[in-house]
Amino acid sequence: MTSSELAAVVDSSRPAPPSENRDPAASDGFDRWCRDALYSASVIEATAILDRYCDHQLQAVYRTLELGSLLREPSGAAEVAARLRLVDSAEITMHALLYRLARRTPFVEMVGQGLDARFVHRADPPDPGPELAALRERMAGLGSAYCVSLDFLDFGVEHFERSLRDDPDFMDRMLSGREGTFAELWHAATNLDPLQDLHGAMGAEAITRHGWGGVILELGGGTGNGIRHLLQRLGTEDALARVGHYVFTDISVRFLMKTRAEVKRSWPGVNCSWTFADLNQPLRGFRIPEHIDLVYAVNAAHVARDMPAFLRQCHEVLAPGGRVVFAERVRIDPYEMAPRELTLNLSVYHRGAALRSEARPMHCYLSPGGWSTLLREAGFEPELLPDLDGMAEHFPQQYAAVVVGHKPA
Repeated sequence: MTSSELAAVVDSSRPAPPSENRDPAASDGFDRWCRDALYSASVIEATAILDRYCDHQLQAVYRTLELGSLLREPSGAAEVAARLRLVDSAEITMHALLYRLARRTPFVEMVGQGLDARFVHRADPPDPGPELAALRERMAGLGSAYCVSLDFLDFGVEHFERSLRDDPDFMDRMLSGREGTFAELWHAATNLDPLQDLHGAMGAEAITRHGWGGVILELGGGTGNGIRHLLQRLGTEDALARVGHYVFTDISVRFLMKTRAEVKRSWPGVNCSWTFADLNQPLRGFRIPEHIDLVYAVNAAHVARDMPAFLRQCHEVLAPGGRVVFAERVRIDPYEMAPRELTLNLSVYHRGAALRSEARPMHCYLSPGGWSTLLREAGFEPELLPDLDGMAEHFPQQYAAVVVGHKPA
């Protein structure tokens, strides 16, 4: 992809103009908080390190699978996956891997664009071991918690072939809490890693600053990052009374039970209920209240396979004047994999999450513009926080946003 072509892609990924529901003072204050408090020098440096670490680990996978020998002629990701005898949907994983290597390294060349691209070998990657060790040392210098992001990528490399050939359900068991052996790693990867934990902090800050509350339905609450951050942040403002009723949902009984125990212990006065819900199923089929003021999700909404249908459901269950608030990773380049997806793309649930469209050309994560388009189509007025264009100079590799959809009163 040429620089002009990439510029066009990135420009088209920008969100639509701000919603008429925007509260300028609260939103501008949120932007300042991101710039001055959240996006610290350590976060910015750690993000850059993680990007480079991912690139070198992808080179390690490239060497292990001997992909160079399979790419002597331009080949599509499906062809490569078939030659490696991987499961059918592994072509999604291979496309993401090869696209990122082609965009960011000299070892692979991309012929064509988007999902129709073909790839050809250009040079053999050197042993990435020394560079990986140096990057880990730099990351450790920022604090041990930052190394969790590297551990998560290492886990994906270690289990790459197992997940795509020998035990296709393995990564889904791990991510849903059914693989208890690795439960601590997943908890750390979703809560202790500062680069991941900031999503929950952003969602909580946006809700608190804007004064939102009432009956809150959290979807895909998982290991509790969203509810924990929100109740902590409201507590600092002596505003827990804003939560009329908090309904926490997930598909994992393990996560439901552990999060319920923690919340009951730490916030016994908050009215909470706990129930199973799958955001890829009709929401009214689960035990949720008739009246909902806010649908909340932290790094969960993107797993909706049929995003237009999911957003229409959210619109239907919300009371007039309600809103969705999704703390999400966004794809600035709509086709490029996030570093974390080195491991997440080994999950059938993750890589299968998308009925693709112009607004959502890749699985799972959406571009800012994709979110705005689909929210409008579902009847919402969209707003993305912070101002990604305004934040670009401070944090060029930004990847997080709070996606808000306002339902008219």
